[in-house]
Amino acid sequence: MINTIVIISIIAILYIGLKTKSKPNSNSYLFAGRKLTLFPFVATLVSTWYGGILEIGRFSYENGIVTWLIFGFSYYIAAYIFSSFIAPKIITKNIQTIPVLIEKAYGKVAAIISIVLILFISSPAPYLKILSSIFQFLWPINNFVGITIGAIISLIYVFKGGFNSIIRTDKIQFIFMYLGFIVMLISAYVNYGGIDFLINNTPQNTFSIPGNLNWNTILIWGLIALVTFIDPSFYQRTFAGQSIKTVKSGIRLSILCWMVFDGLTVFTGIYASAILSDSINENPYLLLSQLLLPSFFQGIFIISLLFIVLSTIDSFSFISAYTFGKDLLNIVKIPIINNFSIKTKTQIGLLFTSIISIILAYNFNEVIDIWYTSGSFAVSVLLLPILFYLYDKKFCYPLFNMICSLCITFGWFSYGMINKQFGYPIYPLNLEPMFPGLFTSIFIWITCDLFVRFNSSKQ
Repeated sequence: MINTIVIISIIAILYIGLKTKSKPNSNSYLFAGRKLTLFPFVATLVSTWYGGILEIGRFSYENGIVTWLIFGFSYYIAAYIFSSFIAPKIITKNIQTIPVLIEKAYGKVAAIISIVLILFISSPAPYLKILSSIFQFLWPINNFVGITIGAIISLIYVFKGGFNSIIRTDKIQFIFMYLGFIVMLISAYVNYGGIDFLINNTPQNTFSIPGNLNWNTILIWGLIALVTFIDPSFYQRTFAGQSIKTVKSGIRLSILCWMVFDGLTVFTGIYASAILSDSINENPYLLLSQLLLPSFFQGIFIISLLFIVLSTIDSFSFISAYTFGKDLLNIVKIPIINNFSIKTKTQIGLLFTSIISIILAYNFNEVIDIWYTSGSFAVSVLLLPILFYLYDKKFCYPLFNMICSLCITFGWFSYGMINKQFGYPIYPLNLEPMFPGLFTSIFIWITCDLFVRFNSSKQ
């Protein structure tokens, strides 16, 4: 029965996505004609946020309430700052994508660097791996088959309808993501009890902060939330918004939705910690659904997980596709496709990035490590150049700055990977790669700015 419910739901999403009509122009295909109203804006922003849902389940199962602080609180602050100080600039300056911004401000080479980083942080590969693990929980298939099926499902309707298809399916997925976890928590509460049961049956640090972690780790993860300022999905949805008011209200309402959903997911993970054994091989969410829920409701919960991951995969696939097809191919001219429309180039990008993502997903191990690494590189290289352009501040020697911060971050990261102890990287001075990279960017900016000012005063 569970498998039947899941298959019917996937077919329904495919039908909804394929029935979506998109005008032939690129503005409609890429940005839904820039007519995104409040509910679809919130639905697509909220649902796209949680592609790593199974990793959140594992983390909250192991670490408890501190998960809310690491993956929630700092991101709420970052999103609010984005809505107040960055989103209005994106709209007034008519910024379609980050590479367009970088090329306009700092040139083509800098734009290519930004494109590589955007492709890195928006790759759907780790989420394809998560989707595959859900498929493998349901059916006796191998990892590669699960990854490939996931890529094909998301590719089909996005290829045809573009961002309009994503918006339309996200509205359904948004509803189901809450429904599944509400069903799970109600069942856990009815069968086992409330907060007293959790306190008495979970490890000692479950409800304490910093719990099993330390404040240094929490601070580092908090600073990773800076990636919100350069998140391409935020830029796309902001540019697609109907007005500045819609975008501001939409992001702030999304923060409230994230708070609620984070509560649902973290407490589901804590229930798993209280109910399941201390050592499990499968994902806590999946095992808990198997233990607690009747077939129909387990099907609803599995659909919730699938839709959450699919929402992220289709959005990230599409962002990667137009970053490749629109932004990169606009700079690197290929004669045979140079005269193709932006829509066609994006569709070529979808095929290309889907194949690459399947290959990468097959070789990924830990999704959280990918978030951490990609966020570190992107923040250290792109944060300052973007903020300076948005606020019309002079950013001296931008290409030199970006290359130096990239090299320092990469060098720091490589040193840690080479010098692992007990499977964990050991970095120089115990500093995570993002910090020396970002410090390098700040130091070069200050030094170059002083140099320019000094030369100007001499003249």
